[in-house]
Amino acid sequence: MALDVRGRPSEQAILAFGQIKDSPWVVDGQLVVQKVTTLALSFDHRIIDSELGSLFLRDVGAMLADPLRMLVWS
Repeated sequence: MALDVRGRPSEQAILAFGQIKDSPWVVDGQLVVQKVTTLALSFDHRIIDSELGSLFLRDVGAMLADPLRMLVWS
């Protein structure tokens, strides 16, 4: 008997966004006020490899930081 780890798609990963708030940020050597948030990803490690989950979270953050990237993402 094999263990079925596929589960339902709604149970495989959860992406959470924190509160968006103004925060001091360094941009091009200058201290500026930027809107920032936290991202958290929780996933079933039997289905999604840690490296793949980390890359996904990085890409989501990059697309939120620069929405035009979504049009040319490769």
